[in-house]
Amino acid sequence: MASTEPTDTFDLWDQDGDGLISADDILAGITALGLEIDADAVQRLVAAADTDGDWLISRAEFDAARLGRDPEITDSDAAFDTFDVNRNQLIELDELESLLRTCPGLTDETAESLLAAADSDGDGYLSRAEFAALLARLGG
Repeated sequence: MASTEPTDTFDLWDQDGDGLISADDILAGITALGLEIDADAVQRLVAAADTDGDWLISRAEFDAARLGRDPEITDSDAAFDTFDVNRNQLIELDELESLLRTCPGLTDETAESLLAAADSDGDGYLSRAEFAALLARLGG
């Protein structure tokens, strides 16, 4: 990625600039990328990051979830369900690419290299457990 400034993912999702990200903001952003997404999975993802119960993600909640500082905030199951678009209980290469497009700056690695590194059983897909391990590794 040849960019002088890293993309701020929070600002990408916070389209109205109110300093809060709602499930609708995330749905709109992912839909704008031409991707399909499960609204219930997005709700679970927001709920996992929302520590004050207002159903909105503040900058502090977002940063805590991204850095994985609080294990209760990082919900790998909700993330898995969000990106498992075809509902086959596996994260495929194109779904992993979607994750990387959705979260710019998450890693400089390609989806192919991440898949190869995280695919412990060598089947070419990420199971729920392999995906959780990958997120834990990326989170620090």
